[in-house]
Amino acid sequence: MQTVLKVIKNNSINLSNEFKRLFHGRGKCYEGFEDIVIDSIDTTLLVQSYKEISYKDELLKALKEYMQNSRHKNLIYKSRYDNTLEVVSGKLEERLFAIEDGIKFSLDLKNQNIGYFGDMKNGRAYVKSIAKDKRVLNLFAYTCGFSLAAKSGGAKEVINVDMSKGVLAIGNRNHAINNLNSGVKFWKLNILKSFPKIKRAAPFDIVVIDPPTFQRGSFEVERDYEKIVKNLPEILAKDAIVVSALNAPYLDYDFLDKIYKKHTNLKKIKELEQVKEYCNKEPKEGLKIALYSK
Repeated sequence: MQTVLKVIKNNSINLSNEFKRLFHGRGKCYEGFEDIVIDSIDTTLLVQSYKEISYKDELLKALKEYMQNSRHKNLIYKSRYDNTLEVVSGKLEERLFAIEDGIKFSLDLKNQNIGYFGDMKNGRAYVKSIAKDKRVLNLFAYTCGFSLAAKSGGAKEVINVDMSKGVLAIGNRNHAINNLNSGVKFWKLNILKSFPKIKRAAPFDIVVIDPPTFQRGSFEVERDYEKIVKNLPEILAKDAIVVSALNAPYLDYDFLDKIYKKHTNLKKIKELEQVKEYCNKEPKEGLKIALYSK
């Protein structure tokens, strides 16, 4: 347990109200703790377990002691394997936000995915840095984090595409919370079946592709990723940049490079670094974000 506390304390230096991963056991960097992650969400400390753990009581006791000298008032334990939630101390905030670079993401800890993926922070920061006056297409938008980043960076227009009405509604709410509504569209579409409509809205200066590894009945990364990529030449502006993400731990950048070489004349210009708090013993097992351009 001392390993966990040491990492948390190191990552708590200069902690603010912004979201931060304090402990990332999923990256296989900390033997014996592979099934937990711990996040700081303003004054809430959130523990998520992906399997039943034998050291739960010891962990919670140690975290309560840590909280005596931290900014945290609430300790929440979420079991991802059965999607249950336990308020260990304090309370469950009615309105809880992950804050990133001043942008608010509304959260619901009762959902399987809470509404925010912190490991994509560097990708959103990059899009924000190049977004001024650009038209952006955000594929597999989820709760529209890339759209929020683009609009805060001065994007002219963003079209968010996802097949889930529910997550797009959250994305719409996120834009309203941050006063970033202007020039934003939300399209509920099955992306693989909707490129004729997308092509009519082209060209785009920035295209973000951030699909799930597997979504039953709609997307399988090894089968379907290239179906997205092969449509890119018809929707890109002259100097467009594609932000291409890959979540599958068993695939590496070569998987993306081969697809882009096969279907486009785009060249990889950069691989974005992983967020350092998301430790991964094998780098390819973490989130991969590649940038492609003409």
